[in-house]
Amino acid sequence: MSLGTSPNPLISSTTEGLEVNRRGCIVADEENGASKKPGVFAGGDAVTGAATVILAMGAGKAAAKGIHEYLQNK
Repeated sequence: MSLGTSPNPLISSTTEGLEVNRRGCIVADEENGASKKPGVFAGGDAVTGAATVILAMGAGKAAAKGIHEYLQNK
């Protein structure tokens, strides 16, 4: 079993241009999971911090739609 309450700090330290908030969570659009770095999408605990599985699943679905739209427009 593994339990975390915040995103892995390696994500922000190794991804130049990725915006994170003061808690280290990735800043992403709620509608489509898009971060400010083009082509990078995020959802779930990486964006909200510790939350429910249901919220993470919803964020994953929104991000999948956002990724699909992003790839269709490339």
